[in-house]
Amino acid sequence: MADTRITWDPEADRRIKRSPFLMRRFIRKRIEDRVVGRGRNHVTEADVDESAGMYRQYRFK
Repeated sequence: MADTRITWDPEADRRIKRSPFLMRRFIRKRIEDRVVGRGRNHVTEADVDESAGMYRQYRFK
């Protein structure tokens, strides 16, 4: 799965960009790992919503 490219819905990507700059890479990686673990390669807003509950101290909306 190292070759798998993860794609993002534009709105999901926009919401991640609203989180603090220093945390974006960490949050993005965690979301992508969860999506790949579920056998998918596309991140949706629903994935961001799910993660927002886990990282609620950072703004996604």
